[in-house]
Amino acid sequence: MSLPPSYYPSSDAPCYSSEPSPDEQRLEFTGRSRRPLPSGAFHKQSKKFTMVLKEQETGARLPSYGRNGALNGEIHLHCPTDNVAAVEVKLEGRLALTIAEGGSQTTTILSNSHTLWRDEPTYSSCPSVIPFNITFPPSCTVRDRTFTSPPSYNAAFPGVPGLYAKCAYTVTVLITEYRSLGFFKRRKISHLGTHMNYLPRTRPCQPILPSSLSFRSTVKTSPEEWFQVISQMDARSNSGFAPIDCHLFIPAVQIYAISDTIPFFLQLRAPKESLQAFMCPTPSEKITPKMRAVGKPTVRVFLFRQVTAEVRKQKAWRICVIGEGELRPLPPEESAHSPYQLADECLDWEGEVKCDESVTVGGFKIGPLVVKDFIVLSLVPPYPQSSPLVELQHAHPIRIVTDPFTEVPGPIAAAEQ
Repeated sequence: MSLPPSYYPSSDAPCYSSEPSPDEQRLEFTGRSRRPLPSGAFHKQSKKFTMVLKEQETGARLPSYGRNGALNGEIHLHCPTDNVAAVEVKLEGRLALTIAEGGSQTTTILSNSHTLWRDEPTYSSCPSVIPFNITFPPSCTVRDRTFTSPPSYNAAFPGVPGLYAKCAYTVTVLITEYRSLGFFKRRKISHLGTHMNYLPRTRPCQPILPSSLSFRSTVKTSPEEWFQVISQMDARSNSGFAPIDCHLFIPAVQIYAISDTIPFFLQLRAPKESLQAFMCPTPSEKITPKMRAVGKPTVRVFLFRQVTAEVRKQKAWRICVIGEGELRPLPPEESAHSPYQLADECLDWEGEVKCDESVTVGGFKIGPLVVKDFIVLSLVPPYPQSSPLVELQHAHPIRIVTDPFTEVPGPIAAAEQ
């Protein structure tokens, strides 16, 4: 029987670098823009101690942190340190909801304590400056379910019925001191806290086409870049008119940044009579000044946000428009060259829509609070009370995120904020 061949220890793996060597080339590269850490500091002071939170924007009203952000700071004690028994930092998050149907409810979504120093026999007196570095928890638990930690959020819908939702975070320093009362020692706890902004960053998984590239110039060469939202504007029964088919094309990823300019293309298809009834109908009765105000068709594409809250098994939801689209009708000669060969007539528009400046966070879900976003097509015929066509409002769910998908030249950033 022959012996097995001799084996030798494997050589070490070669050094790896994200940069290609002279005989290599990149086949695909997705870079990320890197935000430098701020160099300022946030100070909160009391008579006994000062809390310093580093890596903050200079002059910021509140400290801010992103996903997996590090609370890097120091505690400066102004009181005698011989009497200090413990120094602690506490992170807390609360979700407060109020709806007319169920009243008010406050839920603690985060409560983490970190002891920085404690009086023990093996320790000397407490130092006057205590550094700390605490990672913000990426998740939290509500009703025995784990969720991604939601951003700081405040929404108010006054009126009847009203809805109020607030997600707030605080960081608090607690100093425990001994106070001698004869033979006894009494503990006194002093605390100093501040609200903080938690703004986790998210981005789409792929970019959208620049708004400068029209739908017609890309739909044949890159059809995968577009998603078709189909709806229908119905006609009243026994009106003798056919419904209008509505085709709204939006970027296929359906995940858009707050700062993105979202291009879209809208096409209405129907027999000529139906389109004429929508665009320039002949009124069946005498026109009054009040009717003249609704004598023009309304074509809108906009973004709205739906906020849904549940309190004591009672649900309520409110909506608000967060972006109004701009539409440009395409001239008939251009509309005639439709990418589709159809027997029906067509009316075409192109345009863009983006979020208002008031939008600072994307959609999210945390237990009884859900924030969702939609792109909406709204068609209102002239003289809607007597029109043979029925008003249409079709909402298609999308996702709004904080950052755009960006591609930058050069090495991939070592870290992201």
